[in-house]
Amino acid sequence: MAKSIADQLMGLGLADKKQIQKDKAEKRKQEKQNRKHKVEVVDETKASVEQARKEKAERDRLLNLEKQRKADEKALLAQVRQIIERTHIKIDEGDVKFNFADRNDNKIKTIYVTEKIQDDLANGKLAIATADGRYYVVTQQVAEKISERSAASVLMVSDKQDETPAEDDPYAEFVIPDDLMW
Repeated sequence: MAKSIADQLMGLGLADKKQIQKDKAEKRKQEKQNRKHKVEVVDETKASVEQARKEKAERDRLLNLEKQRKADEKALLAQVRQIIERTHIKIDEGDVKFNFADRNDNKIKTIYVTEKIQDDLANGKLAIATADGRYYVVTQQVAEKISERSAASVLMVSDKQDETPAEDDPYAEFVIPDDLMW
């Protein structure tokens, strides 16, 4: 069994029996005074350990929140992908070029659609959505469902604007024909 520090100091000749007894008595008196006056002894190491534990718990909580947010975002994108895959309109035989602005990279993109789909896109009945870097034509109702989950996935929804010109419009006489191709 290992010797106490007091015994080790006595063995080395650095302390004698009287000093050790005096130190023990002093320590007992101090503890008695603390109990009598209800003085709390602040242990700095315990306080620092407790503070470090609290900081680690807070960091862990923030990391878990971030992980949960990413998982939720990933789940929403999977839902969007699934909705698009199930409900998109096939445009394989399209021969009319339709240009639209991709909000994700601020570039003009082109897809080939039929004339009917082009008219519906221009009138706001159809919309363009994206998933996995591909562009799909979906109905306006499906685009609303998609934008509830991820607004960035719906790239283009045409708003059918009132076609009556304003009273002070100098070009009111000159109507743009519907069949004009740019």
